[in-house]
Amino acid sequence: MNPQLQSIVDFVKTERMQVILILMFVLLSAFLTINFVVLKQFDIKEQHQNQRQEMDSNRYASQSTTNMNIIASHERANLLSLSNEWAQIAEHLTVLQTQVPTSIIGYNVQLFEVRDRLQKKSEELKIGLVPTEFMDDTLTSDEDIRTRILQLNAVELLADMVLDNKIHQLVEIYPLTPIQHVDQKGQKTFSEYPVRVECDVDFTHLYSFFQSVFEKDRVFTFRNIRIESGSTLDAKLRVKAILSALLFD
Repeated sequence: MNPQLQSIVDFVKTERMQVILILMFVLLSAFLTINFVVLKQFDIKEQHQNQRQEMDSNRYASQSTTNMNIIASHERANLLSLSNEWAQIAEHLTVLQTQVPTSIIGYNVQLFEVRDRLQKKSEELKIGLVPTEFMDDTLTSDEDIRTRILQLNAVELLADMVLDNKIHQLVEIYPLTPIQHVDQKGQKTFSEYPVRVECDVDFTHLYSFFQSVFEKDRVFTFRNIRIESGSTLDAKLRVKAILSALLFD
């Protein structure tokens, strides 16, 4: 055997070296025990204490099984009531047709029919309908046909409402860019289709116009409104407003 190797072996066999090795083994064992056993147990204990505190602070912790069932039944009834209330509100506020044509031809046909009908209605009521071309009829296949038709529906509803309230003259009406509303999770809740309208009206019919805005099947929300002096004695007021039709998808 190599003399250097033999000397190392002899040194390891000495009593002093064996004591040192034993101490190192003990220290290593203690380190591993503390890190992988003791500290882990402390973490588990802390987790259990936190869970116990959460359970103690829970308002259901002191309830019996019978009471828990009663509370659960009450909460389910509340959820059902709130869901039905939300559905009723959405049904009342949604005034746009969700079943719409999906083709360019369908859009053009509907646009022509709306223009023609509103023109005839204004003539029958002897109300000036200045914006005969209130929507663009150019539509390509790349555009969102559904959005355009919903905009047309919003314009039609508002034009009907204005004419039904015996205004003096409808000066301007056209749709604006739709607005999407989302909840905190980023999910879409409802869509808003704003329409800009300008008309001449007297005081009496302005009041009836405000009332009709909130009627069922023709609900609109005001985004802004401005009232100025009218151009003639018959139409004492010029109303400029942006109203939105809502759609809950």
